[in-house]
Amino acid sequence: MFKITTKVLSRPITVIERGIVVPLKAEIHCHVKIIGSLPFRPSQLERRLRRARGLGLDVLTLTEHIEVADYWDIYDCLESLCEKASGVLRWQGVTVMTGAEITLNSGQDILMLGSLDNIRELHRRLGRPRNADPPGFARLMDASDDLDLLRVGAHPCRRGKVLWGIGSPLKRLDALEVNANELSKAAYVQSQSESLGLPVLAGSDAHHWLQIGRVYNLLPTDQSFTIPELRQSLLQRKVSWQKGGLTRSRLIP
Repeated sequence: MFKITTKVLSRPITVIERGIVVPLKAEIHCHVKIIGSLPFRPSQLERRLRRARGLGLDVLTLTEHIEVADYWDIYDCLESLCEKASGVLRWQGVTVMTGAEITLNSGQDILMLGSLDNIRELHRRLGRPRNADPPGFARLMDASDDLDLLRVGAHPCRRGKVLWGIGSPLKRLDALEVNANELSKAAYVQSQSESLGLPVLAGSDAHHWLQIGRVYNLLPTDQSFTIPELRQSLLQRKVSWQKGGLTRSRLIP
């Protein structure tokens, strides 16, 4: 048995209060499946949406591994659950961004965040990326250069997936990730990012719903935003991140 203590980040705010813009709280790295080979169940997605809302997140980004067999079933289900206005998916006040995590032929992972239309087009250009034929870094960048996708280097310090070996081509990314599983190396990631001229985003890399919101980003906007607007905010170093939500230390036997 576990006693679970949840830290609520505060209620979702998407308005200007007393003339001050209150930033949106955004999770940018969340999976729907704990194990990719197991079949997707809609209840998995619904539980993650409820968790994000309960924590007070304004934005939840779903970044399932694109090579899983039922990847598109997840996003078809998401569209059926959400309201859609001006291309933005919303579930009970939470903005839901879509994305994919793509494994390179050299083992590293890249997050691609953007509209489902652009992810579908990237999927078409790459062919169905499977473990037997993943793209290289240059091919992935070339295939997405003209698509409106935010490209983020995921968990750059993870053993077997270290990003630094790619070298200067990493400058083609929009950001590097401070991963919730690598917080002891956050300062190093920040230093490496600065040397490449890249900003950072923080991601929980949540595979279990209790891991959502372990870290989150503060976006300098009071309303819905586009990928180009988010990219511009990153370039201007206006996006910050914080620790929050449920951590391992709060799982008390």
